[in-house]
Amino acid sequence: MAEEVPKAPSKPIRAWEEMKPPQRKSWQKSPQRKQELCVPQPFRADSPVYCNACLRRLDWEHKEALDYINAFLTSNEQDEAKNLKFLDSISSLRSLPAFMDQVLLVEKITELIDHESVDSLTGVMRQQAMLAIMKLSKVKLSVWLLTRPRLLTTCFSSIFSLPPAHTMEEVEAALYTKTLKTMDEMLKTLVCEDKEPNLVVLQNIVKVLLPWTTSKEVHERLRAVGRIRWLMEFMGSQCKFQEVEEFSVLGQLVGCLTLCRAEQEQEICQSAVEGLRHLYSFMLHLKSESLRKLGAEYRQILKNSQVETAFWVTNTRNITLIFGKYLEPSEGMDFLLTAIDGMRDSSVHDAVTARNMLRTILEVPGLRWWRMSEAVRSIHKHLDSISEPLARQELRRALLLLGYRFSEEVVGTLLGCSLSCDSVAAEMWKMLTSQPNTSRKILGELVSRLQEPARRRYQLSERPAGFPPLALQATRALYVILQEQACRQEVKELFPQLYVALLFHVTHTVQHTASQEREHNQEDTAAPLSPVRAMVSLNFQERNWIFYHLMAILSDRDDRRYVPAVALFIQLLQCPDLGYGLEDAIVEEMSRQLRDHQTVVRWLGLKGLLNLARLPEKVGKLQRLLPDVLERLQEVDRALIRKAIAVLKHLLAGMDRQSASCAAVQVAEQLLPLFDDVTSKLRVLSITLFKDLLELVRWPNRSEMKEYVLQSLVPLLLLVHDERPNVSQVCWDTLSSAAQFLRWHQLSGLIQHKETWRICDCLVRRYNGRADDFLCQTMAFLQNPQTPVREAAIRFLGLTARQLDQGSQNKLNAICKNLKGLQQDSKSSVRCLASQTIFILEAFKNQPPACCGLWTLVHRITTMCTEDSPLIEAAQLP
Repeated sequence: MAEEVPKAPSKPIRAWEEMKPPQRKSWQKSPQRKQELCVPQPFRADSPVYCNACLRRLDWEHKEALDYINAFLTSNEQDEAKNLKFLDSISSLRSLPAFMDQVLLVEKITELIDHESVDSLTGVMRQQAMLAIMKLSKVKLSVWLLTRPRLLTTCFSSIFSLPPAHTMEEVEAALYTKTLKTMDEMLKTLVCEDKEPNLVVLQNIVKVLLPWTTSKEVHERLRAVGRIRWLMEFMGSQCKFQEVEEFSVLGQLVGCLTLCRAEQEQEICQSAVEGLRHLYSFMLHLKSESLRKLGAEYRQILKNSQVETAFWVTNTRNITLIFGKYLEPSEGMDFLLTAIDGMRDSSVHDAVTARNMLRTILEVPGLRWWRMSEAVRSIHKHLDSISEPLARQELRRALLLLGYRFSEEVVGTLLGCSLSCDSVAAEMWKMLTSQPNTSRKILGELVSRLQEPARRRYQLSERPAGFPPLALQATRALYVILQEQACRQEVKELFPQLYVALLFHVTHTVQHTASQEREHNQEDTAAPLSPVRAMVSLNFQERNWIFYHLMAILSDRDDRRYVPAVALFIQLLQCPDLGYGLEDAIVEEMSRQLRDHQTVVRWLGLKGLLNLARLPEKVGKLQRLLPDVLERLQEVDRALIRKAIAVLKHLLAGMDRQSASCAAVQVAEQLLPLFDDVTSKLRVLSITLFKDLLELVRWPNRSEMKEYVLQSLVPLLLLVHDERPNVSQVCWDTLSSAAQFLRWHQLSGLIQHKETWRICDCLVRRYNGRADDFLCQTMAFLQNPQTPVREAAIRFLGLTARQLDQGSQNKLNAICKNLKGLQQDSKSSVRCLASQTIFILEAFKNQPPACCGLWTLVHRITTMCTEDSPLIEAAQLP
């Protein structure tokens, strides 16, 4: 199909020669004719009177045109005649007044063009509108208003969408030819508003023209390519341009003309070839500043550009290589995107040409690349619509090359293209890992994405609903990749990093899910089984790979990964065949963990140490960690203390006799403060371990240990009254072991029969020199939350105070002061016993200790506990 063109005139018309507007009959009466009727003699041409008359006539015409334009802009009643008169009035303007609404003026012209039918060309409305645009440009209406995309699109659509020229009647065809030439003149006028062509205006025009080169209609593509050819022919003849940072459509323009060059329609092909030749000249002028630095090479380039270039514009590879070496990074990417778009099944262009363009542009030496993300998104968008096998193979090749050179940007973009890793994204991941070199880089980048902090872009709690974390997207991609056999060797090389990174991610996801469930259910939910236990199924070599990788992470002290790494580290310590030859490094790392400022790390360190302490062959290396473990007995967190006691039990059990004896003395000192802990579980654990220590002590440590045993007797005697039977029983058992350690047979007999107060009296009598210590220990139990323990403490105070001498009045006063506080106790039995003991101690102050024995005190207490006692009545008062 070919566009009809008018017969050539006798004198050829150059493409950009200034055209004169067609002669039109004016709808106004000629002022000159009116003067001819009134004045009998004509004016001389050079007469001042004649010049003044002409000026007055022009001023009158200009004013009348402005009045009509203003009236038209505010009126809604319009017909074809008024529309044409409006456009003709614009063409007669000599200047544009500042008060005129320029935006409304351009919108009215756009509206008039848009209302024209595209089924046929029957009038001069389009031509007149474009002449009006040319006039507005000359009277300095803002070129940015005249090159608005909507106005340009309306102009092009009004002409390009007309039926093909060969289907028009002769009159319509002639009018079409004139209208098309007027459009070309309009484009030239807009580009050359000033003396030098404006490249930004040209850029705006080309951006609107380029989509028409992919139209489904042949005649529309022909008209669009023809306009581009005209513009490039004009620009190629220019040497100077208004300064512009970048002619940003150059790459896309080269790509579109290269695709059109392969059209089966000969007119389109020929126009594209000519357009490429002119575009090449224009490009050389455009880049002359940078090319001049090449000196002789630039002169040779200019010389070659003047020679017939038909030998290269007919070959896609030559076109791409010749233009490609001058393209900037962004221009090269536009060319690549145009090639990918041309490979689609639905494209009007030749897929073979498009894939050759894609292959060649990636081979251009020295061409730098920007905007890789756009290339990845374009492939993801169009891959499903490209079914031709060779085209898909070329896309795979391009993606592999980009993935190798720009792995970080390619991976990041592809992860963002499909949050759920759809079938297209899955296919692209398979492409990217189909070659070993690219596969290593892609897998490495995915591993690094998994290792990034989970809150990189959003706080996890603030992440939009349905928006998966970056690590989850990377995990989905890895799931697709690991199902392929092509990259098994690369996966094996990255196994430790990959496995650990996935475990980090799973651990974080499980913790976050459990946290959400607890928040949703408003109650504590048991955390799921830790996924790190999956490592026990790995073979020896795989576990060692992971272990060495974890040691490297722990040595780096990376705060983002340290806690998960510690969790994996302590889980691996359960494997007896792990870390052979690294015992010193392991112990040093565990020592750091036990002193870490984070509670969770200290807890994990104790857990790992417990795993090792269960292996007798490892205990010898762990003995130097004993001071660190003992420090954990002073923690505020009871869970840490319980874990530390468990560790101490296993450490001591695995030591030799002499080492265990020395260690037992150190442990005993730290256990004593835990006997009266608020939690019964911790009381039982600490007292039980203390009992076990007594069996470990050997000479010469017995003398040191004896001191701690004596310090334990009072707390144990009071805690046998604990309300919890398990605590009471462990106290009796420990008292029995303590008596055996002290080799005190009398005390052993009394303990066997559980004669509590005779035990107390026996203790006070035998160690009367420690009365002060016993009193201090006992007064600490006066505030115990359990009533039986408080009562036992009051009684023991009464028994111990008798061993004080007469010079200990201050101590007796302090005891009475503490007991007076219990006279307000919530339990009446405690109030009663406190009042009785105060009475006895007050009476005891003026008597020597020898006159007041145990049986005397018992008799007094028995006498004062009768129902008629005034003290009892006073204590029972509310």
